Amino acid sequence: MSQVGKPLRIAFLSDTHFVEADDFNYKQWQMALEKAKSTDPDIYLVGGDITNSGSKKEAELFFASIKDINEPVLFVPGNHDIGNKVFEGVEGTITSERIAYYRENFGPDFYAENHHGYQFIMLNSQLFQSGLPEEKEQMSFLKKQLEVEGPKIILIHNPLFLNCVDEPGGNYWNAEPEVRKEILDLLAGKGVVAVLSGHMHKLIVNCTDILHLSCPPTSFGVPEIHLGQGFVVLDVTPSNIHFQLYHVESLYEKP
Repeated sequence: MSQVGKPLRIAFLSDTHFVEADDFNYKQWQMALEKAKSTDPDIYLVGGDITNSGSKKEAELFFASIKDINEPVLFVPGNHDIGNKVFEGVEGTITSERIAYYRENFGPDFYAENHHGYQFIMLNSQLFQSGLPEEKEQMSFLKKQLEVEGPKIILIHNPLFLNCVDEPGGNYWNAEPEVRKEILDLLAGKGVVAVLSGHMHKLIVNCTDILHLSCPPTSFGVPEIHLGQGFVVLDVTPSNIHFQLYHVESLYEKP
């Protein structure tokens, strides 16, 4: 890792699935957020599926919940916010119209910010291999961001892979092999220390030359709805990444 980056603490939360302010998902998000605040992070990351349907009301709930946080809060869209990735047989996929609606309610779906010497690159993983014009715009953006000096942390919703870099695609969960290889090739040697994601509703950790970590949800577990809620705190230094899992109590009853 480059010496440009300073010691950094990240509170990483994901898959909040807001519907109403008084539902279990929102209450568990509040519980998780209070616990995350107690760890004194330098920055908060939210790995998508902030909402359950991408509505304006759900977006407003999210922004109201973070308005008193003084540290940066960076986030990306998930499939519930902006549409599913494009693959054969799936419905409700991402469209330019859904992207425009997301941008109206949340802001840009891909962007970058520099904090504490780290370049945070936020990407819309639903665009990967979508064939939409916005996909080309994002890929051009990514290439430019990877030329920025210093260590980099990438946030997406769908993980690039679940178990191995050459696993098949054709499903709801990971990136398709062609675009996965293209992105991993782009990241190689560019100072990327971590690719962080959500979507899986459980903790998944893989290491290549880069840490690939999928965060557990604050909302509900998969396949057991009442299990696995939590978030991750990462301590990043110029030579090491340490992460700790924090549990969030489930308000869902056991079946």
